[in-house]
Amino acid sequence: MSDKGTADNTLDASGVLVNGDNEPVCEKRDMENTDKHDDKPVKKLRGNHILALALRRMFKGPAPTLDHIIRFLSSGSGHDKFWMITQYFTKIVVWLYAKRGLKSAAERVRILSGLVADYRIMIRLVGLAPMAQFIRYGEQFPAQSRVLKWLDRVMNLSLVCYYPLEHAYWLGAHRIIPLSDKAVENAGYWSCRFWAVWVALQFVHLGEEYRGITKRRKNIFIQGKIDAAKMQEELDAVEADTKSWKIQLLINACYFPLTMHWSIRGSTFPDVAVGCFGTVAALAQAYNVWNATA
Repeated sequence: MSDKGTADNTLDASGVLVNGDNEPVCEKRDMENTDKHDDKPVKKLRGNHILALALRRMFKGPAPTLDHIIRFLSSGSGHDKFWMITQYFTKIVVWLYAKRGLKSAAERVRILSGLVADYRIMIRLVGLAPMAQFIRYGEQFPAQSRVLKWLDRVMNLSLVCYYPLEHAYWLGAHRIIPLSDKAVENAGYWSCRFWAVWVALQFVHLGEEYRGITKRRKNIFIQGKIDAAKMQEELDAVEADTKSWKIQLLINACYFPLTMHWSIRGSTFPDVAVGCFGTVAALAQAYNVWNATA
């Protein structure tokens, strides 16, 4: 007992250990321990309060980004573009896994990519109705250029052929309608060929659109006296159309090798290239839908 505090402790007449002030040592220690234990719930309550405040601040008020994401996914185009990105990007993932020798993981991702592709074809079964509305609108409000007007009609005709053939391919492949394997295969190839026609004509369409944009820009600078604010407004509109045109050109440039690949029997176009071109086209289209749902 070399400790000074312990040396001062003595036993009273009842046998209780007391200190120099005649206070029971055990009770004092119990009180100290109780104070220490009582401090833990206080700290726990304080921590819960901080967490509650953080959650309240996080979920309090509007969430514009979350609202935008919901609007994007709720739209028909946004929903399709989300799955389109998944479909094509997973092809790149499959290639990366296979390159590293992860065959099991590559096969699982390949199955996912195939399911998503099949789902996207299925939801296009209702594509004839909106396409018919689009054609009707185009005839009611035709393009001002004679070339663009006839281009629109030929491109719409190619889609009229594309959609039923793709529907026949999907329904026949799933044995929903009685078609031979050869008929299903032919329907698939010819649907892609009509899509390839649309993509090829879209390049001509984009060329005509660019001529119109260039002419509009030139007219802004050669016209007579004009208010500076109005001139800037017209230039901004031309710049916005130019940006949209560039995005459409990028999308079409990505679709062109894909449609050629799917139109040719025995094509050796690598699947990872399909994934790369498809992912870029999907992201570009998703960008347009994202801005449209802002």
